[in-house]
Amino acid sequence: MPLLTAKRKRKLRSALRFLHYRMKNPWSSRRVPSSGDRLIISLTTHPPRIRQVFATLESLCEQDLDAFDIHLYLSRRDREAIGSLPASLQRLARRGVRIVVTEEDYRSYDKLVHALKAFPEATIITADDDMLYPPNWARRLVDGVTRFPGCIVCHRGHMLCESAPGSGEISYQMVKSRRDPGAIHPNFALMPTGSGGVLYPPGALNPMVFDVEAFRALAPNADDIWFKMASLKAGTRCVRINPRNVDFLPTPAAGESALHEDNIKRGGNDVQFANCLARYPELKPLIFGGPPERE
Repeated sequence: MPLLTAKRKRKLRSALRFLHYRMKNPWSSRRVPSSGDRLIISLTTHPPRIRQVFATLESLCEQDLDAFDIHLYLSRRDREAIGSLPASLQRLARRGVRIVVTEEDYRSYDKLVHALKAFPEATIITADDDMLYPPNWARRLVDGVTRFPGCIVCHRGHMLCESAPGSGEISYQMVKSRRDPGAIHPNFALMPTGSGGVLYPPGALNPMVFDVEAFRALAPNADDIWFKMASLKAGTRCVRINPRNVDFLPTPAAGESALHEDNIKRGGNDVQFANCLARYPELKPLIFGGPPERE
């Protein structure tokens, strides 16, 4: 039996990288090389993760792109609950990370809808607040949209499929394959998953994405599903840049959440998929119709 299993090695690598950023944060002078909000890396966080999100932000500051901006969105309610910002975040703000306080609280949707509304002509890359991203993470997404103009580009995503042949129903439990040959070609069936990072070019999502009443009613805990519906409504294809899904290192804050438990293990995503397709039945043929677009 090996001394370190793959799972333990991954946990050790994550802990060491988090420690690296903890030691680096007080001393680093590396600034975010602003693009003038033409390319925005956007994420949100909330009070339970506020003291660890600096590590994610440090990993984003290391991206090997010439120019980009980083926006961290906090709702007014969460900002007031936090009180004084941790020193780690204050230092990052001085280095160019923009901390944006919003009056509205859309929970996980905050990572995209605010930036999308304020900067409609920007290319926006969403990130999660509990991941550690490698330096080439954003560049590979940018290279992907250069190769596939107008497409939504992701590191992780699953091909949606019917729960049973001919049923016309989607079961999230059926889309677990890590290797989907069709995913590397632009298509309508691929659903990007946010933890890996997703690039949205300008105009990729239908304005329905801003319908707060609708997404709170239909997919309150599944922003990935709602963003997928908005991309279908806009006629935008998605593409994954890797033959297989990539799992980036998590921060210690990435313990299994109640949201993950409800969405995945209790079938919450299935319910929210069904809600959305019942409201927008015209989108279903796009998911199941036709082969992916080839180069």
